[in-house]
Amino acid sequence: GESLRQVLSGFGGKQLLVMIWHPSLMQLMDHFHLHRPPLVWPSLGSTLAKYYVRKEADALFIDFEGASSAGYVTEKVTSALGAGTPLVCVNVLPEQERDFVSLDIRA
Repeated sequence: GESLRQVLSGFGGKQLLVMIWHPSLMQLMDHFHLHRPPLVWPSLGSTLAKYYVRKEADALFIDFEGASSAGYVTEKVTSALGAGTPLVCVNVLPEQERDFVSLDIRA
């Protein structure tokens, strides 16, 4: 958090692109080779980063949800970087959370 605050402080016209990657945990071995397994889901990274920007227009927070949203996410990130948005944060969801259809089976 303090590193993020240091980069975004001042009026230097700096930009920061943050990509948050999550472990996939799709195979049995994935549960054992992690240096530090996640303790919470969803990740708090993008939520905590919101506290380090001055106003809502100074940041773009977007979730990459797989191939179905790739074009939309690419367009939003490209336009935000072109507009000089100080912080662009892309939350790349793990494989098990991408490209699914949510069905509510409750009657």
